[in-house]
Amino acid sequence: MRSVSLTPMRTPGKLAAAVLSALCVVSVASCSSDGDPAPEQTQLSPAQRLAAAKAKVDAAPSVHLKLTGSNLPEGASGVVSADGWGKHPPAFKGTFKVSLKGIQADAEITSLDGQVYAKLPLIPGTNPIDPEQYGLPDPAVLFSPDKGLTTLLTATSSPTAGGQVRQGSEVLTTIKGTVPGKAVTDLFLIGDSSGSFTATYGLTDSQELRQVAIAGPFFGAGSASTYTLTLDQYGQPVTITKP
Repeated sequence: MRSVSLTPMRTPGKLAAAVLSALCVVSVASCSSDGDPAPEQTQLSPAQRLAAAKAKVDAAPSVHLKLTGSNLPEGASGVVSADGWGKHPPAFKGTFKVSLKGIQADAEITSLDGQVYAKLPLIPGTNPIDPEQYGLPDPAVLFSPDKGLTTLLTATSSPTAGGQVRQGSEVLTTIKGTVPGKAVTDLFLIGDSSGSFTATYGLTDSQELRQVAIAGPFFGAGSASTYTLTLDQYGQPVTITKP
């Protein structure tokens, strides 16, 4: 009688595992566990993550910005804080707290189509101004892809990945580096252009820029102040019109 060799049939569980394994070979990224970062994220260098963050800000229709200054010299003139919305094409509306020789005041600022308007204390109405006369940059320029805040990300030299920090419900990865003084002073119109500034960026896992902290000689050589910017609410509906 002829002997017959029988090959054991795979159980449904083993068959499913084989199919899943094959799918993982085809698309490794899709098989990352829920708690692990996707391979493409972990493979990005700090410089690549900063470039990706710049692209996200530049592509956002709008973004909310909050700025705070710390260690500002007593009696100095400059921006103390700000809170407002930026849009692309570059436009801005919000409130700046400025210090003029130590005296602080709030100014409601709108910048649109290359013109800056301000509602200033003790001056009736909202009027066109030259922001440089008040030691201020045109806030709309902060949102210019070619001249604005995001140019600091790609101007940062020797960026290195730091630790993780929690901000609200999010966990951010920090990236640190050095920014040339001229890049900072060209943007903010204050600081020692021959000095250097340290920058610490906070990025989400999706490369969304959430925080920028810039420290250095904002008020001349030998000074050490810090400005921290928080960016959030990307793409929210915002209308900015001439006052």
